[in-house]
Amino acid sequence: MIIFEKEDMKEEQPICLLHIPKTGGKTLWKILNEQPETYYVWHKKMFKRLVNPVTFFTMLRDPVDRVLSTYYYIRAYEADPLHLPLQSITLREFVDYISDDQIENIRYEIGDLRSLRFRSVNLATRYLSGGDPNALNKAKMNIKNHFSFVGITDMYSESLFLMKKRFNLHIQSVIVQNKTKNRPSLDSIAPDTIDKIKKINHTDIAVYEWAIKRFLSKLRSLSTQEQQELKAWLTNN
Repeated sequence: MIIFEKEDMKEEQPICLLHIPKTGGKTLWKILNEQPETYYVWHKKMFKRLVNPVTFFTMLRDPVDRVLSTYYYIRAYEADPLHLPLQSITLREFVDYISDDQIENIRYEIGDLRSLRFRSVNLATRYLSGGDPNALNKAKMNIKNHFSFVGITDMYSESLFLMKKRFNLHIQSVIVQNKTKNRPSLDSIAPDTIDKIKKINHTDIAVYEWAIKRFLSKLRSLSTQEQQELKAWLTNN
């Protein structure tokens, strides 16, 4: 089962998913909710140290892909407060808007167009550091000291395999949740648009590249038997 946004965790060794938006969290929520053990999910909270030790884990996604997913998700999801405004904003206009450093990168009221920058620029670093989108070293330090696992959305099946072993999860099948339909492929996006997204998400890209090296190292360290198990898992998932 899962419990959202709670800080007062009574378990001796509580486990908490720090959910960074648009990283495949809804699929993971479903998996965790099917477990007999209790898992905590921080969806609206950023990392913070608690009095009692907590084992955190999270998922990271390629920052460019995450920003594109945010744009197309808002345009497709009618309940999003910014759904209507984005119907008349092209992707290029969206990227130009979130690149405007005159807009302070802080949380705004729901429905405020300026929140697009908050939702799109160095969001992973903000969550991992505890609030600062530019605190790269703090984000890395928190991962090293407080996160027992960091998965990669772009290698979702591999991430679930390692997560399953790390937390002894029972996973029968994986059904992707909350996937935006009719989203253009990354290859179809103009290169200058991609470059602009990369430029404004420089700390997220640094965190992501550092984390994926650590993730690939975990895969390489698997025993021969574990590699065979992973191969079978990937065949079925």
